[in-house]
Amino acid sequence: MPQKMTEEMVAASGVTCNHQEMENGERRFRLLGPDGSGYIRCENPGGPVWENSHLHHTTREFILVQQGPVICSVYRQGKAVLRLLETGDCFCPDPGVPHDLCMGAGAVVHAVKYGSCPAGDWAPSPELDMCVRKLSWEQALQLAGG
Repeated sequence: MPQKMTEEMVAASGVTCNHQEMENGERRFRLLGPDGSGYIRCENPGGPVWENSHLHHTTREFILVQQGPVICSVYRQGKAVLRLLETGDCFCPDPGVPHDLCMGAGAVVHAVKYGSCPAGDWAPSPELDMCVRKLSWEQALQLAGG
C-alpha cells in the first residue's frame, strides 16, 4: 500500500512546491525538482489574460490544455504567429523561440519543463509582448483563426 511521504522526506529529495497568484490573476501551482524540471498547473479564474512573453535557452516545455480555450503565440521572423488551442490540444515551443499564452476565461493548462533546465534559463521577449499585449481576446482569436 502506498504511504504518504512526510514533509521531511520530500525536503530531503529536493522537490519543492511554489504556488503563486500572478499580477494578472492567474494562479500557478508548481512542483519543482532539484534539477530545475517541474510541473505547473495554471488556472485562469477571471477574464482572458496574457502571460509574459518569454523564451527558454535550453529548457524544453510541454503545454497541455486541460480546459480551453487558450491562444498560443510564437515570435518568428519578426512577427507573432497565433494559434487557437482547445481542450486536449498541446503546444511544445522549441528552446530559443519566444512564446506566450493568452488564457481564456476559466482556462486551465498543465506545463511540464524538462531536459536541461538550468537556473536563469527564462528570458523575457519584449518583441513578442509588443505584438500581442495590445490585442484584445477577440482580435487575438481572429488572428489565431478562431
